[in-house]
Amino acid sequence: MTVKAIPQLIKMLERFPKISIVLDHLAKPTLSDGFPHASASDVFGLASYKNLYLKVTPRTVGEATKGKASPESFFPLLVSKFGASRMAWGSNYPASEGTLPKLLTGSQQGMPVLSPGAATNFLQDRADPLPGSGRQVGE
Repeated sequence: MTVKAIPQLIKMLERFPKISIVLDHLAKPTLSDGFPHASASDVFGLASYKNLYLKVTPRTVGEATKGKASPESFFPLLVSKFGASRMAWGSNYPASEGTLPKLLTGSQQGMPVLSPGAATNFLQDRADPLPGSGRQVGE
């Protein structure tokens, strides 16, 4: 989905507050305007929905390097709004070009500004990235 569909996403988040929802590619916001990333304000506005999780992909990392944007201005702001525990990295393989190790390395290099704890939290494999999500659907 893209940022244009955020109003529909909000309806879903409010209708199903116990269901964990992952926003792929952060809804593909344009980041080239740079800090404070006003063009991503609709995405930042979703931070209050605690059942929403973000999937950061190589596309997101690439977008954070366009125009006036930089990883140093975008990723710390994103983590400050959502918290690293609500973010996960995904390779977007095979849609993203390159091998899985190269995609991971490229993303790690694109996010050196994050604290080690924040980066480790979502640039790692987790057995249960959305704790209890399977149980929530059945409840």
